[in-house]
Amino acid sequence: MTIPRSRYVQEGKVGVYHCFSRCVRRAFLYGYDTRTGRDYTHRKAWLVNRLRQLADIFAVEVCAYAVMENHYHTILRTRPDIVDGWTDEEVARRWLTLFPRNKCLKGRRKLTIEEQIGALVNYPEYIAMFRQRLSSLSWFMGRLNEYMARAANKEDGVKGRFWESRFICKVLLDEAAIASCMAYVDLNPIRAGGASTPEESDFTSIQERIRAWGKKTENADSWLCPIESEGGRQGILPMTAGEYFDLVDKSGRMIRSDKRGAIEADLRPILVRIGVNPQAWMETVTTFGDRFSLVAGLASNLRRYADELGRRWFKGVSAAQVAFALSPPQLA
Repeated sequence: MTIPRSRYVQEGKVGVYHCFSRCVRRAFLYGYDTRTGRDYTHRKAWLVNRLRQLADIFAVEVCAYAVMENHYHTILRTRPDIVDGWTDEEVARRWLTLFPRNKCLKGRRKLTIEEQIGALVNYPEYIAMFRQRLSSLSWFMGRLNEYMARAANKEDGVKGRFWESRFICKVLLDEAAIASCMAYVDLNPIRAGGASTPEESDFTSIQERIRAWGKKTENADSWLCPIESEGGRQGILPMTAGEYFDLVDKSGRMIRSDKRGAIEADLRPILVRIGVNPQAWMETVTTFGDRFSLVAGLASNLRRYADELGRRWFKGVSAAQVAFALSPPQLA
């Protein structure tokens, strides 16, 4: 029996989600189409720029992304706790940035942005609705996919559906699932044979993070959710950026057909610390998308989440028992 998305994507709660969308047409809509001879690579930059813009407006953090030839992955963390701290004026300003009011009534002058904000805050019921939407996963993804569909259809001079479905979503319940899924997303170009190393993986969060880290620029990648907590911002993983880069880099080398091997000894403490089985790491990050359906995490967390939703089980329990620890690690 299918579960309505509204049940497992719980509005008003902090949550981490792996979201995926694929183009409906057969053409390579994000890369080079050998059938028509047209290059659509520039659309990858459109999507990354739109992600950046939306992350600046919404209380939704982008933890990872990878834009492929005909699909993309992103990992998002909803932060209703942040939007709750915004003033009514801030909510109105962000909403009007997302949906600017460019039209004016006949015979009346166009209101300035400050006048529009002042008018909107007089309607608390709208402010409450917009506050909820600004931390909503569905509203974030809707504004991302709608923007891309309209832009691509306009360029192609066509109408109709651009994406196969609304979007596919998995709930990531714990640090083990988040780390595994982030590595899975960041290594997509390497798995597809489009890059040899993370720093060569164009249109991925790992490449952007490495470049910013290499420049040592203050807040150079501030639009992405930080790996570790810094400057009052909550990180997404209990490891340093350098440790995460090392994890992804060594995993990427092992994924290449000429570089397969066991997990290196110095990676074990990182994996154990987040509740991952080191022996199963490579299988986990290369098949993460197939192993889990709606939910991913430690087996104990899958059991708890199933109980919360009134279900007997979720697909992935067996995979979780192999990939992750049975319960969260006890750290000193």
